[in-house]
Amino acid sequence: MPIFRGDVYWVLHDALGGVPHPYVIVQDDVFNHSRIETVVACALTTNLHRVSLPGNVLLDADEANLPRQSVVEVAKVTALRKVDLGAHIGRLSAQRTGQILAGLRFVQSTYQGDDTA
Repeated sequence: MPIFRGDVYWVLHDALGGVPHPYVIVQDDVFNHSRIETVVACALTTNLHRVSLPGNVLLDADEANLPRQSVVEVAKVTALRKVDLGAHIGRLSAQRTGQILAGLRFVQSTYQGDDTA
């Protein structure tokens, strides 16, 4: 099954104690459909307090077939091997994916800052 930006997958991540967590693919489809063996994704959490962190995006229950309201944590970006993607949960709308990408740009711009000091 092809992978698309905005797709949400379960991922069994060793750093999370072997418990599956959802991730949303944020990498451009040019790379998703290439022979590159990894994808870039953001972690999701059901901890709704994290929506207050800069750039994070709140997802409603049932968006991309998610069972609960979730927050995309744009500062938690990781490269995942395609073979490590678990079950496909669903796909976010283009509008919602755009909000996530805007959050990523915001986080990136805040890290660039003025380094002349």
